[in-house]
Amino acid sequence: MNQNPQTSQIRYQNVRLMQITPAFFEYQAIYKGNKREVRLKIQNSINQNILQEETDKLLQLQDIEGIPEVIDYGNNNDQRYFLATQNLGPSLSQILKANGQMSQKSILLIGIQLIKLIQKIHDKNLIVCNLMPQSLCMGFDADDKLIYLKDLSFLQSNEVQNKCIKFPIKDGNFLSPMLSVDRKPNKIDDLYSLTYLLIYLNNGTLPWQSGDSIINEQQFQEFQMNKLKVTFDKQFLDQESSIYGEWIKYLKTLKQHQHPNYTYLKNILISKIYENGWKINDQIDYRSDLINNSSKSIISIKSRSRGTSITKTPVQRMIDVLSPIKEVDKEFELAQSTQKKADFQIFQQFINLREQIDDQYQLENNISFTSQGQNECEIWKKMEKLDKLSKPIKMMYKYEKI
Repeated sequence: MNQNPQTSQIRYQNVRLMQITPAFFEYQAIYKGNKREVRLKIQNSINQNILQEETDKLLQLQDIEGIPEVIDYGNNNDQRYFLATQNLGPSLSQILKANGQMSQKSILLIGIQLIKLIQKIHDKNLIVCNLMPQSLCMGFDADDKLIYLKDLSFLQSNEVQNKCIKFPIKDGNFLSPMLSVDRKPNKIDDLYSLTYLLIYLNNGTLPWQSGDSIINEQQFQEFQMNKLKVTFDKQFLDQESSIYGEWIKYLKTLKQHQHPNYTYLKNILISKIYENGWKINDQIDYRSDLINNSSKSIISIKSRSRGTSITKTPVQRMIDVLSPIKEVDKEFELAQSTQKKADFQIFQQFINLREQIDDQYQLENNISFTSQGQNECEIWKKMEKLDKLSKPIKMMYKYEKI
């Protein structure tokens, strides 16, 4: 692991842009040092420290199975932070979408792994806060049986009086029903979240599932009240698998700061596995071609002196660790410049049309009554067109201030 790489040294090859977020660019790349495929994130704003915070959390948990390995991290001369971690396979969300339904054996095996992972994270006085299927991934290699926690953004210290409720909430379906804006999350909340995750994998949905973001405290309270009512409803518990019903009944007995019995919950899953003649070291079943698909690039970046060349076919090419960010910056500048030119053309149409109307008003005193009527008709037509160009009025103020 290298904290201060030389920016002139070529460290990554076959760099492929996967996604762009407000905080960073994410690539798949080959780390030249060991020819290993990695997830490479490069900060896209010098004013944000999200990647540094993610690195700190990852390093703190590196001794735990199920936490992605940190391969490389550091800063460049422009103070852009980057982080490279092991590449991961498909998420549980992708697996469920591709397979339609997961087997009970696979769900039980996932539950055993995740309760172990949660317990080890809790032992370090950290709380996961929100376990979502899109944040949990299989290993990239087919023989990797581990499930990895991909997103550590919700992770927070159990010792600090923080609250994880920040609006808007994109996905509150898996949050503990006991969680409120008045208190910080605790260990029991993580176990409720895990219970919901397993129910979701078993049923493919949750009774309160909503795709809408929660934008304020009132919406959150109403959503949580409904979730709480359903969770402890006898009919809901009876129709669910005895495993998850027993989990919920146990969690309900715990007080807020009580230490949960992880072994008890884990043994409920293990006994169900043995009851069906399975083994706890069996393989989690899912379509193997998902791994291959997840490794394909969406687009590739070929560095050149001016701008970037973006294609759908990856080209094996060595790129300096920081060249992708510079090239993407150029691409953004070019796109913004093109947009400004298009906006200015519309704005110029507005100015020309307004000048034509002003000119026609000035000519009214020099024409006959009949001609004046025809002229007014033309003016009204232009006024209607002018009304349709209302957006460029804002552009006018924008460009007049520049």
